[in-house]
Amino acid sequence: MDKVNRYYLLSGALFIIFVGSYILLNNFRTSQEWSYLFRGSSQQWEGQFVVRPSRDGNEVLYEGTIKPLTPMKITQLTYKTDLVTNQPGGTMVSPLIEEGKPLQLFVTSPGRDSIQFRAGMNSEEIARIYSRDLVYEITWNDETGQHTEKIVLKFVPPS
Repeated sequence: MDKVNRYYLLSGALFIIFVGSYILLNNFRTSQEWSYLFRGSSQQWEGQFVVRPSRDGNEVLYEGTIKPLTPMKITQLTYKTDLVTNQPGGTMVSPLIEEGKPLQLFVTSPGRDSIQFRAGMNSEEIARIYSRDLVYEITWNDETGQHTEKIVLKFVPPS
C-alpha cells in the first residue's frame, strides 16, 4: 500500500472511532437525563420541586424553587419544607426576585442511602415513595407585614 492509501485508511478508521464514541457518550448522557416534577401554588406563590440525577449520575438531587404570582418587595423570606425523605429549610434576607423568574430555595441531596430514584419510574412507584403531600411553608415580610402560606406540591406525570 502506498502512503496515500494508508492515510485514507487511517483517517477513515479515526473518523469511525470518533463517530462511534460520540454516539456512545451521547446515548449514555441521554440515559442519565430524567427528572420528576412536583408543582403547586398558593394565593401568592407558585412552587416547584424537581428530583433529578446529578451531572455525573452518581447521586440524586432535590431542587426547590418558588415564584411570586404578584410583584413583591420582600425584606425576609423563610421556608420550611416537608419532602418526606428530606426537610431543607432556610432564611433569605432581601432576596433578589426578578419578575417571571423562579427563586431557588435549595439544591440538596437526600443522601446515598435514601430512596433509589431512577429513569422510567411510573406514578405508582413515585406515590409509594411520597405517600403524603409534599409541602413548602413560606413566611415572608414585606411593607404590609408578615405573611405565611403553604404550597402543596403534587406529582406531575410525564406527558
